[in-house]
Amino acid sequence: MIPVLIIWLLRRYKQRRHALQVKTNLKKIKYQLPTIASVLLFVLMLMMTLNSHSQNRQFNYQIVRNGNKVGTLNFSETTNGAMDCLKMESDVKTRFILMTFTAHASEEAVYRNGVLLHSSIYRKLNGNEKVNKQHLAQNSQYVIRAGNNTEINKNYPITYNMLSLYAREPENISKVYSDNFETFLAIQKIDGHKYKISLPDGNYNYYLYRGGVLNLVEIHHSLYSANIVLTNN
Repeated sequence: MIPVLIIWLLRRYKQRRHALQVKTNLKKIKYQLPTIASVLLFVLMLMMTLNSHSQNRQFNYQIVRNGNKVGTLNFSETTNGAMDCLKMESDVKTRFILMTFTAHASEEAVYRNGVLLHSSIYRKLNGNEKVNKQHLAQNSQYVIRAGNNTEINKNYPITYNMLSLYAREPENISKVYSDNFETFLAIQKIDGHKYKISLPDGNYNYYLYRGGVLNLVEIHHSLYSANIVLTNN
């Protein structure tokens, strides 16, 4: 009987101790609530401040071939302090020589203080991956990864790549970096706000601007021609 009584007393002691500990913790939380609330408010204000300093621009384009819309291209630019992020997504569906082709492309470039930190380019044709390549700035050079292959590119710093053509007119800029061909290409000024870029594969494009905004891209390929036309300006 005595052992049973001892066990009962120990259980009662533990229960009371646990209840007292819970009560004490609740009091601590009550006293800490103002501090916790202040921290949460600070974090919220910091996030609002960062968002208020970021700027975003979006441009939508139609891809036109032989007078018909065959695809869309969406470009966005987000700036926050020294950081500038460019993104592009495009989708195309068209017929060529009795065959239907679907293509998807996405590109991204991140700049800090005007210097390229990271870029990626991805292209898929009829469901098959054609290009998947990334550039990463490291030790005043660029590491290029394409699939399982890695190489070093000495073209540092890159301050204007092909995606930048959608962000700003290349006034007083004589060359543009091609992530796909991994080299700089000459920018030839044709008219007041019209520029020509010849590609290493023999194809070339015209870029036309209005008010500093890219309004039209004329694509001249050996097998076809198409236009990328701004729709939301």
